[in-house]
Amino acid sequence: MKLGASGAKIDIVAASGVLRVTVSPTPHWLWMLFEAAFLVVFGRYALRYWAAMTVMLKILFVWVIGGAVVAWFYQLSGSEVIEFDLEGIRIRRDILGWPRLREYRIEDCRSLEPHVQGEGDAYGLQCKVGWRTVRFAEQISEDQANEVLVALQRELPDIAGKLEASPTHFTTLDLNSRVG
Repeated sequence: MKLGASGAKIDIVAASGVLRVTVSPTPHWLWMLFEAAFLVVFGRYALRYWAAMTVMLKILFVWVIGGAVVAWFYQLSGSEVIEFDLEGIRIRRDILGWPRLREYRIEDCRSLEPHVQGEGDAYGLQCKVGWRTVRFAEQISEDQANEVLVALQRELPDIAGKLEASPTHFTTLDLNSRVG
């Protein structure tokens, strides 16, 4: 594992009409060391000047330190499990054994595609649910997102059709129709 490498490992399993994608982040060791140093410095400062701080500043310090600790533990022990089946899409994120489940009906979902990642945005897949865009599969690359979509088209073509799943850089050839 490289010192500055980040990303995720994915595992795709299809069985009994369900496509299960498990996303496990690979720790970004350089970033984790930076976060640990940040927590120590920030924590010492907060403890040293705690009595002189206003209530809002105390809330801010607790929020920042708590968020950094949760992000740190997600890098070490978190996972995301995405399941596609005829009933819907289930996205379960586990951090230290605490699950968070989101469920969406297939009828409400459309335009499943790789998400173009931007600054501070690390999600690999997105779909439209009603009027909003739902992003998931944190830390996966565009190639891994395409791998998930290709597996969905191969293993569950009916669901892929309903979701309008479209990997980028992937062309389906229809050999039955000929030009000319």
